[in-house]
Amino acid sequence: MPSETQNPEKRRPAGEPAPPRVQPDAPAHREGQFGIALEPQVVKICGWALLVGLIGGLVAQGLLELIYFFTNLFFYGRFSFAISHPVGNHLGLWVILIPPIGGLVVGLLIYFFEPTLKGHGIPEAMEAVLFGRSRMRLRVAILKPLATALAIGTGGPFGAEGPIIQTGGAFGSLLGQALGLTPYYRRVLLAAGAAAGMAATFTAPLAGVLVAIELLLFELRARSFIPVALASAVATGVRIHFVGWKPLFPMPEYKITGMNELWLFALMGILMGIVAVIMIRVLSWLEDFFDELPIPYAAIWSPAIGAVLLGIIGYFCPQVFGTSYDTIRDMLNDRLGAGSLLGIGFAKFWALVISLGSGTTGGVFAPSLVVGGGLGAVYAMFMRHIVPNLVSDPGLYSLVAMAAVFGGIARAPFTSIIFLFELSHNPNALLPLLVCVMISDGFVRLFSRDSIMTIKLVKRGLIVLQDYSAPLLMRARIDQVMRTGFPVLHAEDDLSEALAHFPPDEAGFLPVVDAQGDLVGIVEACDLLRAVEPARPKPLGPLARQEYVLAFPGESVDRVHREMMRKNVENVVVVESSQSRKPVGLARANDILALRRWLLEEETGELRRATLDEPSESPGVKLA
Repeated sequence: MPSETQNPEKRRPAGEPAPPRVQPDAPAHREGQFGIALEPQVVKICGWALLVGLIGGLVAQGLLELIYFFTNLFFYGRFSFAISHPVGNHLGLWVILIPPIGGLVVGLLIYFFEPTLKGHGIPEAMEAVLFGRSRMRLRVAILKPLATALAIGTGGPFGAEGPIIQTGGAFGSLLGQALGLTPYYRRVLLAAGAAAGMAATFTAPLAGVLVAIELLLFELRARSFIPVALASAVATGVRIHFVGWKPLFPMPEYKITGMNELWLFALMGILMGIVAVIMIRVLSWLEDFFDELPIPYAAIWSPAIGAVLLGIIGYFCPQVFGTSYDTIRDMLNDRLGAGSLLGIGFAKFWALVISLGSGTTGGVFAPSLVVGGGLGAVYAMFMRHIVPNLVSDPGLYSLVAMAAVFGGIARAPFTSIIFLFELSHNPNALLPLLVCVMISDGFVRLFSRDSIMTIKLVKRGLIVLQDYSAPLLMRARIDQVMRTGFPVLHAEDDLSEALAHFPPDEAGFLPVVDAQGDLVGIVEACDLLRAVEPARPKPLGPLARQEYVLAFPGESVDRVHREMMRKNVENVVVVESSQSRKPVGLARANDILALRRWLLEEETGELRRATLDEPSESPGVKLA
């Protein structure tokens, strides 16, 4: 007869052989052993990540050089790689014709060679990670920097960071494919390449790591974080080799006047959040508008049409052309008046959304800095008339507003904070950055489901969430979901006797133990019904099956669940320890799914705690 787990002992008759005991693979206790907290394979991945970082750094430097070359060629008529900016050109009305050249070439590349060249690059990298098993094509790695250099070199109001993130990610993905890595580790190398591109473009290693985490990895785990950080460091070293260790946008170390000034930064966070929401929605509308233009070969002509409008804007406000890095420096060092700041910010806003919405290629980081920087400085000037003793310096407000706009449109607040800190090397800005950026990010999340990085993917019917948390299965132990107080069957029991006493379907299966109470296998009611032959006695032991996962108390549900999927079984038997195989708990796949109730209780409180803290005899999650 079945007995409770509290008294599983039952002696077999003397001289009767014990039933065979074939146990499934059991996990061994490995505390303190090599490879527990970090898989040894990550060491090899780190080596490949170093190579990806080197490639990403060189490609980023090459892209910047190519942008300068095209800028010199189209705006100044000279063959030179010297740093130059379109704002100083003397083309007059002819400048209107320069952007359409780049727009038309980019449109041809998109239409005939690679559709993913369209846009600022990060959504395409996100799609490859989330839905493409981290596979990117060689054409992306070759054509994306060329198309970007042409677009920006002919006046496109973009930064180089978005495309270089996609390009670096493509190199990482290609290397992962060549090495035959799993999709997960291809994702790690893709993110490493993206981080390398960001870090090498701006000499911002921490921002490179964070942009990979917030926009590509959606996790913060050692096996991905370490390779990405190493790649970012190597790429930064490449950048330093070429240009030295100095901030891209140096500025004085402005200080706030006191803690009361943080209220002004908080209010500015709301204002920059409004700007970010407007930018997301206008860009989305313009993308739909240009995609639906009733003209033949719209993918070719739309970028050229948008570039004509850009040329007109640039004729009146040449600061919108190109990366505008020189304009950003002027904003941060109080070199522009209120009228110029408003005009540049307004013009850059429309230049960006029109150009990007028309389907050309380029990054949104740098343009968003110009938009936020101009409005932030004007906001500070206005507040000086109201509370003159409370406002520190417009340059500091410009810096903080830059981060707030970018953090809002990208839904990457930590990247934004660290990014602007690394660009300016101003430690005094960290507290205002934290206040303003987080309020801006929260405001945008309240009023916009999507970010500028995900809105294209959502239109394609894809579900993209830019939040991440520790996986629920990793937070729970198997003893929190297992059932206790169950009967056990003995291997020497007669089949008909066991069938008569088999309990109603609670656990779905029961363990079979030997005379010492150690686990032999499991049986389900269907096993007994199929095997019953009333005329002949039959011991229960030979019917015991091994289709289960063996677990120990304290093990993570994640480890057990992985083993269930590997073996394609849904039954779990929890035993006392590796030395004692006495069953103390049972679990099935449905018990693990019940963890979702735990999460719902944590987040919303919608379930009564009594529902979760059920008696140990009943199935359900038992909270610690």
